[in-house]
Amino acid sequence: MASEPAVPGAGLYADAVRLRLATGSEVTAYVRVAGDGTPRPKCLLIHGNPGCLLDWSELVPQLFAFADLAAFDLPGFGQSARSAPGPASLSLERLAAETVAVAAALGWNEPVILVGHSHGGGVAQTAAARFPERVAALVLISSLGYPAHESYRLLSLPGAELFARLVGWLFRAPAFRSLSRHIVRGVLRDVFFPEPVPAARLERELASFAARPEVLTSMVAVTLGRPSPQLLAQAPKIRCPTRFLHGASDALIPIARVQALHERISSAGGDSQLEVVANAGHSLPEFQTSAVVRAISAVCGR
Repeated sequence: MASEPAVPGAGLYADAVRLRLATGSEVTAYVRVAGDGTPRPKCLLIHGNPGCLLDWSELVPQLFAFADLAAFDLPGFGQSARSAPGPASLSLERLAAETVAVAAALGWNEPVILVGHSHGGGVAQTAAARFPERVAALVLISSLGYPAHESYRLLSLPGAELFARLVGWLFRAPAFRSLSRHIVRGVLRDVFFPEPVPAARLERELASFAARPEVLTSMVAVTLGRPSPQLLAQAPKIRCPTRFLHGASDALIPIARVQALHERISSAGGDSQLEVVANAGHSLPEFQTSAVVRAISAVCGR
């Protein structure tokens, strides 16, 4: 594990490190482990699209009470650069390999618990299907499901990448700051429904897109290659305990999308459970922390 600090930033970034992976990628990660050598569950936290390790800020103190943990920026997001040009570098298969490589870089040689939010849930499912010996359990929060939800269908349309580049230019232009804020607020509305878009989160996303507009093209790239059908096809291969946690009022990914995957895993003999959080939307890690912590602690045997 590399020891040099990452570029200072908000929240967890102040204590983040850079990890050089066996895949050839380099990612930014926040790592917190107990220093007394006591064996504890190991949890890798995988953010959604777009997103970054800061998305786990509310949960880190509570999770550390019973588990060692690492939250990292997937390549192409946050402070982690893409490993290569082209959408293949951000496919579910590639991101699953990067996730397993993060565990290896940390020296976590035992099977780990993968906690994935939104697109990160899809990455976690793929890792469990492809590297079953490296995954002890899955906690899938507001997970990507099947079939693809509306925003992913739009992002995968021809011309979406070019449009993303144009929007990135817009976000970097101070003269269009008001318009940029309006666009981002509209995008975040479904993400946070039924809660209002937090003002601090709106400003964080504006600053992030202005500093690294290439994240917008990463948002498009991860939707290519038909990720949702991939999840359905590989679901029967998932054999580790799998816990879906989904908001009943999720306006971004309707609950029927994850119901399809839960049933596919179960019908193949897998150990899958689906818990529905009443009156909750897509942003469970921020607004439903108690439910998320309970789900993870149960998998950790607490």
